Amino acid sequence: MSMFPTIAVAGSGLNVDETWIDTIGGNVANAQDAVTPGQPVYRAQYLEIQAQPPATVAPGNADLGAGVQVVGVALGSAKGVTVPDPSSPLAKNGLVTMPDVNIGHELVSLVEAQTNYQADAAVLSKADTAYQAILNLKG
Repeated sequence: MSMFPTIAVAGSGLNVDETWIDTIGGNVANAQDAVTPGQPVYRAQYLEIQAQPPATVAPGNADLGAGVQVVGVALGSAKGVTVPDPSSPLAKNGLVTMPDVNIGHELVSLVEAQTNYQADAAVLSKADTAYQAILNLKG
């Protein structure tokens, strides 16, 4: 069994992790975007991720995973959360609507995404070291 698919699998993980981190950043950046009640509010974004179909392998080898991919983006609540803020110029009857973004959930997701990113980067680093050692073998 070849080690070459390792790079593709870890690379696909890095791509998903980077997109995930960017998406979390967008949710956090827009979490305080108040609007007048009745107006469209920012909707949190959540990635839909799935395994890529197994790679074609030689007979007798088990199906190898081919990594992961982003297949879509699910949107959070369009209603948002109505909160009192009479000092806001956007307030209507002393109320504004805020995006329904849970900062605690976003921060936990960020830690998870960063941990995944570090693990995928470590796999790529180890694969690079192994490939360099193979290339340096003298016969």
